[in-house]
Amino acid sequence: MSPATDATVISVPTDQSFSVKARNMSAFAAVCVMIIHAGNGGMGSFAAKMMHQFFGWGVCTFAVPWFFFASGYFLGGHLGEPNWWSRAMSSRLRTLVLPYALWCGIFILFSTTLGVLASPHDDLALPGLPAIVHALFKGFGLDFSEHPSLVPFWYIRALMIIVLFSPVLVWALRRWKWCVPAAMLPVYVYCCAVNNCHVMPWFLFYSPFSLAGWIYFSMGLLVRMYGCPKQVHRIGAKAAWAGALAIIFAGRFALYSKQPEFAGVAWLAGIPLLMLGTWRLMPAVPLPTWFTSSAFPVYALHYFVAYSLEHTILPIAHPAWWAYPLRAAMIIVASFALAHALRKSPAAADLLFGGR
Repeated sequence: MSPATDATVISVPTDQSFSVKARNMSAFAAVCVMIIHAGNGGMGSFAAKMMHQFFGWGVCTFAVPWFFFASGYFLGGHLGEPNWWSRAMSSRLRTLVLPYALWCGIFILFSTTLGVLASPHDDLALPGLPAIVHALFKGFGLDFSEHPSLVPFWYIRALMIIVLFSPVLVWALRRWKWCVPAAMLPVYVYCCAVNNCHVMPWFLFYSPFSLAGWIYFSMGLLVRMYGCPKQVHRIGAKAAWAGALAIIFAGRFALYSKQPEFAGVAWLAGIPLLMLGTWRLMPAVPLPTWFTSSAFPVYALHYFVAYSLEHTILPIAHPAWWAYPLRAAMIIVASFALAHALRKSPAAADLLFGGR
């Protein structure tokens, strides 16, 4: 795809190989999210900590930024259609908001039940109505100062807000193109410096108004609207990966060296290179359908498995080095198995996964 210079250009056509690679990339990114969450609850050995640092907070950190980028890219393909915004919102109400509400509600019941079973001898006092309402308010992610009960769904909450305001973003991108995400970077850096941010700080990444999400979503829109900058084509997979990991691990070193303000900045700088390097290595031929079609289902389901393992079967605090990779493998296998079982029913797939 060659960059377009005319500001009136609506979008650059997407060839079949790009769509295939995007599906492969999204499925791989979903697996990376599972590897990240396999480390929930802390580490029981130095080896497990190092593995999680390399894989969870290193190689796999491109995953959710890729989801933001891909969401922006594919939304950009509809900009020339009549009523593109209202159609995008109505589509996402079915494919994102409804599954979001259902899975958050299911997880509230699931985690409450698991907590009761894990402590059967505790005095279970029935909370009052205000406490129940407050818990539901937080559980469904309506308290913008915290995650939803189903933690990975912070991404869906942030994405819906970005799509809601996407007409304003598209207007700005048509006027100033790459200057828009570039202008967001100093804000991110300044906030990291002032607030001593750790990697992926809450208010810049996980919050409903995720600044990092806006940056990557904008990048996806721009690539679809005007093509990829020529300079990017010159960066190979090895160079991108080497640069990304060097920057990210320099940030991790800064974090442990009591200079956390550099960690968030290094993370934001390294992710685009890591994403590019992974994209370069992604095969342009379709991977198995059971794998590529399960990105959203396993993203929704894996936290149930991770939460169960964390609180019952295999706490990550187990001192053996193999606890972390074993837990990651169990989460991946169980999540794909559950997704496959639930998607056998078209009605369940349509309701729970937005038709995916």
